[in-house]
Amino acid sequence: MKLVIYISLTSLLFLGCASQEPDIHFEKPEIQIPKKAPEAKKNKGSLYSMQGTSLFADKKDLQIGDIIQIIIKEDLTAKSDNKRELTNNRNNNLGGGLFTPMGTNTLNGVAESITNESNRNLGVNFGTQSTNSDKGKVKTQFNETFDTTISAIIEETYQNGNYYIRGEKEMLIEGQKQKIIISGVIRPYDITSDNSINSSQIANLKLLYNKDGTESDILDTPWGLNFIRKIWPF
Repeated sequence: MKLVIYISLTSLLFLGCASQEPDIHFEKPEIQIPKKAPEAKKNKGSLYSMQGTSLFADKKDLQIGDIIQIIIKEDLTAKSDNKRELTNNRNNNLGGGLFTPMGTNTLNGVAESITNESNRNLGVNFGTQSTNSDKGKVKTQFNETFDTTISAIIEETYQNGNYYIRGEKEMLIEGQKQKIIISGVIRPYDITSDNSINSSQIANLKLLYNKDGTESDILDTPWGLNFIRKIWPF
């Protein structure tokens, strides 16, 4: 029985220590169907319309399935310093006699002396004392810069002319896998003449950057240490 338990624990240990090789899947994306061109509306009277675009604006008229370049430049900075100190001191004293004290004139003080002596020997008297102290200090500092370029596809157009874009970039080079996924809403007026846009101009920006391989394994905390930290009560 002990041998079976030992083999099971050893197998679990090796399974936890074993790292899977990063892989990449080549799948054909879904076909993007462009939207139908709206019918041209004839404006009677003035040559200019308040509903039309500005004459000085460079608006890109793109369709679903068109590709634009996204220049990602994000700076992530976080700094926090928290300190806590709690101290609680408590003293309790409780005492009492079994007999009621007598007056000094009762039986010339004999009853009083007997009562006091009985309370001193048979009375209840105890005290408690407790001290609790809790101190903690947490200091974190994080600073990272992420710069890259990725292509995105227009997946949806809104009534106001804005575009919903989404792009993926996945690379596997010498066992190091990098995956980038970005999505958000952009305005056609923010697209430059070279068909690019900055990530700071994307609304509802969602950016995922994941690394898998030897480099990430070195930076990650071992699973055994994470398990001990979760169950460690102190």
